[in-house]
Amino acid sequence: MKDYLQIIEDNRQEMLQTLKDLVAIPSVAGEAEGDSPFGKEVQRAFDFALEMGRRDGFDVKNVDNYGGHIEFKGKSDEVVAVVGHLDVVPAGDLSNWKTDPFRAEISGGRMYGRGAIDDKGPFIAGYYAMKALKQAGFEPTKSIRVILGLDEETEWKGMEYYMKKEKPKVVSGFSPDAEFPAIHAEKGLIIFDIVKKLGGGFRDAEKDRGVRLISLTGGTVANAVADGAEAVISRDGKREKIRVKGVTAHAAYPELGLNAISLLMELLAGIDFDSEETSSLIAFYNEYMGFNLHGEKIGACLEDEPSGNLAFNVGIAKVDEEEARFTVNIRYPVTFDVEEVYSGMEKVLEPLEYTIERVDYQPPLYKAADDPLIVTLMDTYGKFTGDHESKPLVIGGATYARAVPNTVAFGPVMPGKPDMCHQSNEYVDIEDLITSTKIFAEALYKLAR
Repeated sequence: MKDYLQIIEDNRQEMLQTLKDLVAIPSVAGEAEGDSPFGKEVQRAFDFALEMGRRDGFDVKNVDNYGGHIEFKGKSDEVVAVVGHLDVVPAGDLSNWKTDPFRAEISGGRMYGRGAIDDKGPFIAGYYAMKALKQAGFEPTKSIRVILGLDEETEWKGMEYYMKKEKPKVVSGFSPDAEFPAIHAEKGLIIFDIVKKLGGGFRDAEKDRGVRLISLTGGTVANAVADGAEAVISRDGKREKIRVKGVTAHAAYPELGLNAISLLMELLAGIDFDSEETSSLIAFYNEYMGFNLHGEKIGACLEDEPSGNLAFNVGIAKVDEEEARFTVNIRYPVTFDVEEVYSGMEKVLEPLEYTIERVDYQPPLYKAADDPLIVTLMDTYGKFTGDHESKPLVIGGATYARAVPNTVAFGPVMPGKPDMCHQSNEYVDIEDLITSTKIFAEALYKLAR
């Protein structure tokens, strides 16, 4: 058997070019288009990946365009999985980017572009780890399968469809969509709308002039801190727009961003609107939501020893004269039940005549630190980094490890490095990407032999 670590070095330039080509596809999941369940651009990225697998001589399967895999066949039907995704979050406000988010550029040892670190770069690392093992002449006992997700940033319908139809016998594996070292727990995730009906309009019936709030919008997705928000107001019959820019970040870590919706609501609190309903709505938001990033005022301030505080993010706001709707993404501690989260908020919201409409739910994931998979991944990480002191992590992010049994999140962000997921000027450190590929290859070798 040849040295697969050296093969990874030899494949470096090819790997980087492949990643550049993949980043150039703006694969934001959207509405179905023809036979493309998640839109044409996601389909284009999916087709790109499958063709890459065919080119390199792997077994490839497309499961009705909802997902698929690239597989290095072993001697048994047991599968070691690498679970990645090809969709990305929207780029957001382009003025916050120093480069074109869909034209990967290399500068200062980094590759910039949307998806570079979430999750196209890590997917490419997992794929080239498998490819290096094949080129080295490795003969796996268990099959190594790179599973391709297509709507991880939205509703996970593709992975649900794939798993239900394929029923792969996954015995171990990882999702390269988080941090190093190994992730042994992921917080629970809920997405819901906080809604209030507004009785037909903000304007008091007897007033024809004054200051009115016509509409308010902000954010694009639930799982990112809103980087833009806009209010349309009418002042003595003349309309004007108020726009606010924030700083986006992953919803699991709202403290790393600056929510434009909350900034706008603070600004609007200083305006004397002619409707008590408008003023009450703004006051409610600022008091109970706003910059309360752990659900402090809304009855959701939960914390436990394994996983720390709950994270509370208002991702989307839509307000008009009929309804106010705020889409919230919460990551809650692993020892709590989802109903505990909801019941605490309902006690606060119901007396104020706000309702909760549930949208999505993913339970926490937890494996003990001494689980054999965790031990193998930790040992492999330590071999390549020299870090034998770090402990397995708990994260607020939600990875496909929740959807594929017997897997956990593993890499690629190194300890102490910034996590650029969902942020403007997203990048992957090239040397870290190469090291990740080597770690993944070693881990797959151990798990599949």
